[in-house]
Amino acid sequence: MIERAVQLVDRVEKFTLVWTILGLALIGFVEVFTRYLLNYSFTWYEEVGRYLGVFIAFLGGSIGVKSGSHFVMDLFVTRIASPWQQFLRTITSLLSGTFFFLVAWYAWKMVTRLYGFETTSPTLEMPMYIAYLPIPFFSVVMGLRFCGQGFGHLRNGLRVVRDGGVKC
Repeated sequence: MIERAVQLVDRVEKFTLVWTILGLALIGFVEVFTRYLLNYSFTWYEEVGRYLGVFIAFLGGSIGVKSGSHFVMDLFVTRIASPWQQFLRTITSLLSGTFFFLVAWYAWKMVTRLYGFETTSPTLEMPMYIAYLPIPFFSVVMGLRFCGQGFGHLRNGLRVVRDGGVKC
């Protein structure tokens, strides 16, 4: 049951990312076409592109955490014994998760402040807090995923220690 829910979330994430990127590309193409060939520019294209870019960056970052495709510097980690590798990976994953929870906290404070100020975007006149919502939302998702990875590394490290694989 949980596995099916996770698969559904994965499919929704990928679907959303692909179609948002395609939408951003289409908006960019139409903007270039109308500006240079028709000598006319829609004022809202640039603003929509900026907000979609933020959405894509944070959704893509969240997917990158899940798939483990983020850049890592693990020269030191790969040269130490197996249980210590797992514990070091646990610490770095949990610290990364904590960092994203902090990002989410401060981004949420910004969202609530923008909600209170009732600020709107210049051309779309959309409430600005809506444009900022992907930041705390996907930061929480990244924090949860990093912490999940950290606990997975911890479990693997404890398994290696239990099986007698400790070499100092």
